[in-house]
Amino acid sequence: SIAAHSVFACDVMKEAVTCSNVQPAVAVPVGACFIREVRSRQEWDALFNRIEAPAIVQSWAYGEAKAASGGWRVERMVFERVGQPVAICQVLVKRVLGLAVAARINRGPLFLAVSPAAEEVQAVYTALRQRWRFGRRGVLVIAPGLADSENHRAWLTAAGFRSRRAAGWCSAVLDLRLDDETLRRQLSSNWRNHLKVSERGGLEFDVSTEQAAVDWILARHGEHMQEKGFSGTPVDFLRALQCHAPEDFFVLRVLQGGHPVAGMIAFRFGRSAEYFIGWYGPEARQAKAGNFLLWHAARAMRSQGCERFDLGGYSSSDGYGRFKQDMRGAEYRLIGEWLAF
Repeated sequence: SIAAHSVFACDVMKEAVTCSNVQPAVAVPVGACFIREVRSRQEWDALFNRIEAPAIVQSWAYGEAKAASGGWRVERMVFERVGQPVAICQVLVKRVLGLAVAARINRGPLFLAVSPAAEEVQAVYTALRQRWRFGRRGVLVIAPGLADSENHRAWLTAAGFRSRRAAGWCSAVLDLRLDDETLRRQLSSNWRNHLKVSERGGLEFDVSTEQAAVDWILARHGEHMQEKGFSGTPVDFLRALQCHAPEDFFVLRVLQGGHPVAGMIAFRFGRSAEYFIGWYGPEARQAKAGNFLLWHAARAMRSQGCERFDLGGYSSSDGYGRFKQDMRGAEYRLIGEWLAF
């Protein structure tokens, strides 16, 4: 609705007014970086698949699902230097009465190089800042796909962005190129012991992309949100995501005596997959079904051609976050939210 869109716009516009006395810094003199829009899924996927560590929220299907379920318009950009693409970025734009009032970038831009040079990163963010300068496209809220470091903060500030001082996304990634023995050895001793208990408990693992399995997990997810009184990932969005990439939308379940006691959605994008939402029944804790589910989910995603399995974000201050941390993946923390106006 227009009212809901206005609330989003109002929040970021208030912050823009508060910071209006901050003048954008002069850009660092680096090589020119040009932006052009991408409208073809074929071109987007070709570039996206070149990225070693992509982000689920920058995938084509994710953008289309947000447009279908949340009233966003999607813009996709490629950044080029000397005629060659160096980065890509998916932007969600919110409009009111046809006018762009705010835009959001989550975990982007994504760089095609594994370790892009400092001047390349600065050029991309300077070009991005220029595109949203003087409010021509509304206010930009960006949660960059950059690790939280002093250098990255300095580069964003130099380009004219302002920090919102919000905590950055934190998660960990399992390297699925490793064999089972190596991955298992990396687990914390407590996590590994619980996995052994689950394996002796007669649990079974099931993975499916069938509609019946999708309907089952979405029903459990909706019930869980209602029972616990929280707002998680909307069911409508999950249905839209499955609609746009049914072959990448996996339902993974743990069965005890033929009865599901735990389940999750894992989504594949490029050579990566991510834990998206999970459900655990009343029998799950005693059976250590969570350990069984995550361990076999990682192995299942490897069998589907994935090289990375992202554990889906967490906070180390909560019990479930510590549970994920104990899988001992490669942890990362991003730089948080920034503004351009």
